[in-house]
Amino acid sequence: MKSIASDIIGRDKEINALHVILEETSIVMSSTRRMGKTMILTKMDEVHYPGKKTLLCFVESVQTAEEFVNFLRDKLIEKKLVDVNGFTKVMEWVNTNLGKKDVGFFKTPDFARHWKIVLNLMMDDLVEKHTGQVILMLDEFPKMLWTMIQNGNHQQAEEVLDELRHIRERHEKRSKLRFIYCGSIGMNLVINNLVKEFKYAGAPLNNMYHYIVKEMNDEDAKLLIKHLVEKHKVNLAEDLFDYLAKSCSCLPFFIDRIFIQIRLTFNEIPVSKTGIDKIIDDFVAGRENNNQFNHFTERIDAYYNKEEKSIAHELLCNLCKSNDILTSEVLLNLVKSKIQAEDYQISKILADLFDDMYVDRIVEKESVGYQFRFDLLKKWWRLNFA
Repeated sequence: MKSIASDIIGRDKEINALHVILEETSIVMSSTRRMGKTMILTKMDEVHYPGKKTLLCFVESVQTAEEFVNFLRDKLIEKKLVDVNGFTKVMEWVNTNLGKKDVGFFKTPDFARHWKIVLNLMMDDLVEKHTGQVILMLDEFPKMLWTMIQNGNHQQAEEVLDELRHIRERHEKRSKLRFIYCGSIGMNLVINNLVKEFKYAGAPLNNMYHYIVKEMNDEDAKLLIKHLVEKHKVNLAEDLFDYLAKSCSCLPFFIDRIFIQIRLTFNEIPVSKTGIDKIIDDFVAGRENNNQFNHFTERIDAYYNKEEKSIAHELLCNLCKSNDILTSEVLLNLVKSKIQAEDYQISKILADLFDDMYVDRIVEKESVGYQFRFDLLKKWWRLNFA
């Protein structure tokens, strides 16, 4: 059967960087949606690396801690990292302490009360069976935690974070067990919510490396376009590859979507710069494409409070109307001319928008300036909100 990884173009530099980091520590991997995080993890999971085992788990739908442990157990068995009867430490503890004799224990009420012990013993069983590195990749892990919080179970979200940190501390030096937490919701937003709303005092990520997935580099973006041109036999000259890549902000998802429009519009007719511009403009303006951008506003609506939302929208509206880099001083004054806010509040939201990849920060001598990170998003924001 053909591997999915064979259709994932580029990103080898990012994958190599992740493997270098994983030699030393686990990773929090984040970015906005449409950036290609899951494709990177999929390629890592499907490509064999000598001395390494990987497991990619999509945990977005998981709603409780015990469900998470059960899900992880099933995936370890499915990937053949542990045999169905291979959780010997788990079952020894179960038999000694609860008198259960079979793996059906994972479905009983007793399991829900003891998930922390079971999770730790599962990881002990896992590392004991592998001499090389084992990488557990939890995609949409922040979303899983956010669901717990939204369901009124913030304590369990905190306990999952703390227990996984405890596992990493026990295993990272004496074994090669590593984790990648990945998600479109920034882990910083989840932790900040737990601290602010529930007085969470843990530091579950401070021994992890924070890695941000950015847009494709120019070479990978052009490689993707070359792949699409050859696959679909589109009449696009090679000297336009760079122009198309930059017009799509080197975002793989949007390169793919814009390329569909190119195929529909040009068929076998040579593609021109003017044609690319029109397709981009029509795509951004098209009502049917709003759902490709809406996550940028939904993210702010979901994870910023009412005051923060107002500041964020005002900042982005000012930035999208300007063709220049705006200094922090200029932005502070523009926002305060429209809404009541303190400098420190505006500065914090600017930092959040930078962390969440809405804006770029440019430092020149003693001046700090900001601009939209992606031209596509800037065009869409200006069209819909300015």
